[in-house]
Amino acid sequence: MKERERFILEQINKLGKVDVNILALDLAVSLETIRRDLTKLDRKGLLHRTHGGAVGLKAKDVGHSFQARQKNNSDAKRLIAESAVEYMFEGAVIGLDASTTSWFFAQAMPDIPCTVVTNAMHNINALSGKSNIKTIATGGVYSAKYDAFYGPLSEQLLQRLHIDIGIFSCIGVDEGGSVWESNELNASIKRKIMAASEQKFLLVDNSKLGRKSLMKICDLSQIDILFCDQLPNDELKRYCDQQNLLVITT
Repeated sequence: MKERERFILEQINKLGKVDVNILALDLAVSLETIRRDLTKLDRKGLLHRTHGGAVGLKAKDVGHSFQARQKNNSDAKRLIAESAVEYMFEGAVIGLDASTTSWFFAQAMPDIPCTVVTNAMHNINALSGKSNIKTIATGGVYSAKYDAFYGPLSEQLLQRLHIDIGIFSCIGVDEGGSVWESNELNASIKRKIMAASEQKFLLVDNSKLGRKSLMKICDLSQIDILFCDQLPNDELKRYCDQQNLLVITT
């Protein structure tokens, strides 16, 4: 094993994750060289390659299960979802991630003609009695932990679709406007739904404001409307104002 590769694995073991740009500076090599090293180590099963870097093997799936998240701040999530539902329209194509807040959105949706694209079984079940809503499941590899589908098959379908409104939640939004997830599985699928969506709605309860986690999904500047149950703190509100981001509180 090359000395460079040993250094990368040492950093992974110490920090849990590494960034391509930082590694390139530390090792005085090009970004492309680091990317090749990470890809090689990923193929050997020594780390997990991510967007912009890599994480350790233990970090791939560190999120809480759907059942564990279902009861957390449920009243706030329900109110936030009901507020966002007011923006849906007849004939819309709506993308729902596997978050519990999206599940509340699915429950609150009126039974009007529209299409829902989702990777989550709990969303499919919530919509099963609404005959006017056509549901498209992404397919893929099923995760019982998240009650949802992931992987290349899910992502390939999303790359071929146009979504009018993408509905997302996350683990946290920090004061600098970064949106975070706890694991690569959910972060990756959310990025694909975002890329397919004309409008992007982020739904977060107050417990997520000011929080960071392992994986950065995007910046708030990429979001069209932020729905939450209380106003962000002054620093985050200032960021939203600078980005002309509409913030709707319940």
